[in-house]
Amino acid sequence: MQGATVALAKLAAILGAVRSALSENASRLSNPNAIELRQSFYPEHFRNYFYRADEQLDVLRAVAPDFFDDFPPLLQQPSQKLINDHVVYSRAQMTRLARDIEQVLEIRANSQHAHSSALESPNRVFITHGHAKDWLEVQAYIERDLALQTLELSQEASTGNTIIEKLEANAARCNSAVIVMSGDDVDQGGQVRARENVMHEIGFFHGKYGRANVILLHQDGVSVPTNLSGIVYVPYPKGYVSAGFAVMARELKATYTR
Repeated sequence: MQGATVALAKLAAILGAVRSALSENASRLSNPNAIELRQSFYPEHFRNYFYRADEQLDVLRAVAPDFFDDFPPLLQQPSQKLINDHVVYSRAQMTRLARDIEQVLEIRANSQHAHSSALESPNRVFITHGHAKDWLEVQAYIERDLALQTLELSQEASTGNTIIEKLEANAARCNSAVIVMSGDDVDQGGQVRARENVMHEIGFFHGKYGRANVILLHQDGVSVPTNLSGIVYVPYPKGYVSAGFAVMARELKATYTR
């Protein structure tokens, strides 16, 4: 499965580049104070994203056909015609590429879980998160680069349990937690904050594993709790959760080597 590991790593990198292009402020030169997201993407700059992503999907089809054989091609041709008759990629096409890659990563995460669910290891990282898909990159990195098993609640069977029962049962199978705290809500004062479930789980894991075994990846600008001393706080820019991976890796390695 080494080929799959490399392909997934390359897809994660392509996803980061696509997200960066989608979040680029197209008006930064003419009016630096305005925010106008790019709507058209010239093929000479962006066609390679589609070709490279489709090549990696072919690798996954070859090594894991049960999971990826029926996945539609990622390669697209430019479809948006400009007034100068140039044909470019539209924002919708770039957004679709990002979502398709996210789906590939999620299929991989679920297939990895199905393969290893019967193997109970004491060294397992519980990943919890809000609505943003950043956690998929976190899970892929921890499993691929740190060789640690992970657990994410939505990938586990409920077996008739309530959410809190499911959380407690699966938390017992792990001994550390990485909490991805993205800005999913805005309070009445305009402050960006995480989902309520994420806030509750910070305290839960603090008590469950101890403060040294909980890592909080928090998006810049998101309000973080100040009453939980000792938890490792790792900031990252919106859309670039990988910026926090080096610190997260250092802390997880320390957790599992002491």
